[in-house]
Amino acid sequence: MLEPFPEDAVVRADRVFVALRKSGRVASSKSRVFHAVTPHCRMSLCADEPGPGSHWAEPPGQQITCPACLRRLSRLQ
Repeated sequence: MLEPFPEDAVVRADRVFVALRKSGRVASSKSRVFHAVTPHCRMSLCADEPGPGSHWAEPPGQQITCPACLRRLSRLQ
């Protein structure tokens, strides 16, 4: 049985990605960055991952905003 994915999930090259941000605080001058992450995976498409003892925050965002993830997604057509 397939697991239901959020309606904002992105499918590229038979892979599913959701927009997730790292949990924790963000410096006041920065906005949250949403990375392309495959469900049940710790590393994002841009090879970023939460630090030790941290995790990806839920719920998923509506869109991926990480420039590196977006570049890599565009190559997965």
